[in-house]
Amino acid sequence: MTNVEFIVELMERSAYGALIQAFVIHGLDRYAQRVIAAAPESLHTGLVSGHAWRGCALEVRWKLAQRLGEEGNSGDSSDSATGSALGN
Repeated sequence: MTNVEFIVELMERSAYGALIQAFVIHGLDRYAQRVIAAAPESLHTGLVSGHAWRGCALEVRWKLAQRLGEEGNSGDSSDSATGSALGN
């Protein structure tokens, strides 16, 4: 099973119904916030650079803000920087 298949399975067939979707989205948002707050150098691993990992977090936050209609309303100065970093 791929990661995408796993997430689809989780989101569509949870014992907790649609509540799992809120849980997963909330978890993505919270983890992205923690990664953004960290120094990129502290995120370096043998597989990925901290800057790339932070870029993923910025993309997640930006897309969640778009999805949830929070563009520019979150008070998080990283939102505008995220759009710029993603070429938007």
